Amino acid sequence: MNTLSIHHYDHVTLRPLNELAALHEPDITIQVVPGYEADADNGRISEDAPLGRAVLRRTAGEKIDIQVQGRSLAMMILAVEKAASGFR
Repeated sequence: MNTLSIHHYDHVTLRPLNELAALHEPDITIQVVPGYEADADNGRISEDAPLGRAVLRRTAGEKIDIQVQGRSLAMMILAVEKAASGFR
């Protein structure tokens, strides 16, 4: 297992790359979780959601593109805080 790549329960900080979005939307931190634990209001994103699929197994510094509601969003993975080993 690549310990640098993003896995379930890691906290991932993302920044929108679109100039307009970056001015109006701050960096976000999410946690990718199994679908039954998802809670978007609290930043817990399902592994089956477009954003969850896009970040899993990526690393900090990578750019991701996701399709949401018919538009493409580009984001940069700024940081990854690894989950405690008990969550794996």
